[in-house]
Amino acid sequence: MKLQPLNPNLERTDVLREKHRYGLWFGLFVGLEFSFFAWGIDSFVLSTHHGLFPWLKFAIGAVICMAVGAAAGWLAALSDKALVALVIWLITGFLFAWLAVHLPLTLLPRAMPLLEPQLGELLHYQYFSDFRQGIGLAYVWLAIFLAITGILQVPMSHSAVFSTSVLGKVMPILTALVLMGIAGSLLDNGLFNQPMRQSTLAVDRTLQFILANQGQEMNSAEARRMHAAAFRPVEGSISSEYRLVVSGYESDFVDLTVLIRFEREWVECEVVFNQPVLCEVVGSVP
Repeated sequence: MKLQPLNPNLERTDVLREKHRYGLWFGLFVGLEFSFFAWGIDSFVLSTHHGLFPWLKFAIGAVICMAVGAAAGWLAALSDKALVALVIWLITGFLFAWLAVHLPLTLLPRAMPLLEPQLGELLHYQYFSDFRQGIGLAYVWLAIFLAITGILQVPMSHSAVFSTSVLGKVMPILTALVLMGIAGSLLDNGLFNQPMRQSTLAVDRTLQFILANQGQEMNSAEARRMHAAAFRPVEGSISSEYRLVVSGYESDFVDLTVLIRFEREWVECEVVFNQPVLCEVVGSVP
């Protein structure tokens, strides 16, 4: 004898369709929320410090994560089982973790030359074999929060579909916002975004100091503190209009190089422990 569902409304075609649709939107927002905290805040900071194409990383990550998240959310809703949803989101976590490492280190340096062709010769990113450990670490962090997301999706979606209030409809998405906010922030600050961002900001601070003191004698102590001497070999290249991007790094991410596009020339600066050391002209801007 076939058992009847406890709540026949859950088996109605229109209800099932609505649950599947809600699952798709839920997953899409999970992908967007993760992308915002993993790359969006970084992009915003760089945009306020003369970053070159600062929003490109977030745009690429958001498109991929939203598409994958929507598929994961829809499949989880289709299964209508919390355990299956858990497995689906854990599998999705592998791609999110892979992106956390490969987006800044391999995908972005391939995308930027499409917008600025000269970067094809000026960027010298490397992918070291031990970066695979970063993917594993990223997945460990992500798995915790995506597991919770997977377990909660089905029961929360049931409540949201039948809810008559706006808060009830968006509560699952707000819950995911908290989870993805923590997960994305951990990856932003714990992997490669932070050292690349801090090196860029260090060069920007020094340039702003130099520009603010152009045409007048600098305070020697303040100039030393700001490492202004690193720019002496390229004084003639400095202009008020410039853009910054990390062009290379060592495997420990302590020693990085930051590329500067001035109005007439490209300048590259070595940055060690977030302190500009030496800059040199590496090309002309057409």
